[in-house]
Amino acid sequence: MNNITSLLQKGSLYIEILTAIVATIYFYKYKSSHLKFILPLLWYIVLNEILGWYLHAVLKLKYNAIIYNIYGLISFVLLLNIYRLSLLKVKFKKYLFFFTVSYVIIFIINAFFIDFTKQILTISYIYGSIVLIISILFYLIEILNSERILLVSKEILFWISVGLFLFQIGIIPYMVIREYYIEHVDMESNLLLYYILIYLLNICYIVGFIWGQKQKKQ
Repeated sequence: MNNITSLLQKGSLYIEILTAIVATIYFYKYKSSHLKFILPLLWYIVLNEILGWYLHAVLKLKYNAIIYNIYGLISFVLLLNIYRLSLLKVKFKKYLFFFTVSYVIIFIINAFFIDFTKQILTISYIYGSIVLIISILFYLIEILNSERILLVSKEILFWISVGLFLFQIGIIPYMVIREYYIEHVDMESNLLLYYILIYLLNICYIVGFIWGQKQKKQ
């Protein structure tokens, strides 16, 4: 692992902790909106990363995929529901309900055929990423077709959406390469991409919580 990748890896947990702290400080801005569910998710991410490090570095366990598979299930279901509750168009809400149910079904099927305690459920993760990207596009379409576009930079969900969109767009090729082409590519570059995506995601979150206005009660 080169110096840049190693440095980004070591700092990734700290920026996730910083994001959770900032989200806690500015919780008053979004505590009455559907975004309130993002705060426990951010702290869960921090605890999950610490647990993953502990299992690998301290207990020397060879496999810890199960905690990341459970994290994928929880995070995708929660984020999809945040968007479903935040959208106004009934048609979009129905699509997101279908996305959530279908994701859970695919997750269960994927876990049935693969030992989810030892392997990351790549297929369900990629599907979750795709439907989350579509959900974000639904949100952006609603923004573009309303007066909210004038103050979009003040919406916390907008910055969260930007971060999630960039992360999910980048994580799909990362997951594909990691699962199917690991012997044919430079994994150093793939890891570098992964950590850059983590920083982009969290920077967008932090900007949103600090810059965003207090959200209306929903």
